[in-house]
Amino acid sequence: MEDTITTYHTGRIQWGAITAGTIFALALSLVLLQFGAVIGLSATEPYSVEPEVATWGVVVSGLWILWVQVISSLSGGYIAGRFRQVAPLHTPHESEMRDGLAGLLSWASATVLVMIGLGVSSAFAGIADAMINGPVSDDILTEGERNTAIIFAFITGATSIVSAAAAWWAGTVGGDHRDQGTDFSTHFSFRTIKK
Repeated sequence: MEDTITTYHTGRIQWGAITAGTIFALALSLVLLQFGAVIGLSATEPYSVEPEVATWGVVVSGLWILWVQVISSLSGGYIAGRFRQVAPLHTPHESEMRDGLAGLLSWASATVLVMIGLGVSSAFAGIADAMINGPVSDDILTEGERNTAIIFAFITGATSIVSAAAAWWAGTVGGDHRDQGTDFSTHFSFRTIKK
């Protein structure tokens, strides 16, 4: 019987905790991106101005995307690590690794869902544009716009790697807080605390 319990706990991915982290990370990303779009930090803004200004627009948009991804990944990773149930037979190192992996899987799930969403919306936008304006040639982009797009793609790719590391770290912190029984009620409680 003990071997069955050991196998069950060591081979199981806890998708409930990962899904909770993913949903929170996606929701926080959407809210922050909406806020950024309102104040002019949209990813499409840099392409609508002169090349010199566009470069700075790409840098500012890239920094905003870095901020959004890191904050969302930290939050989602923390929730995934904190909600993950620990098996009593795991060593502390194994538990820490699994907490980090829960955070990383939360980041990966959110990233894949965002890419699917962007792909679908880009496809529909391309189809609608082709129906309205006819086929578009690849020669429309200037050299400056092409360079700006390459810089922007590099910044978002590098940001994804930083976000993955942040989600791993946050997952281990969330698991540590779970194991230590860290009490945040003095900071995050809406109930009146009686002493």
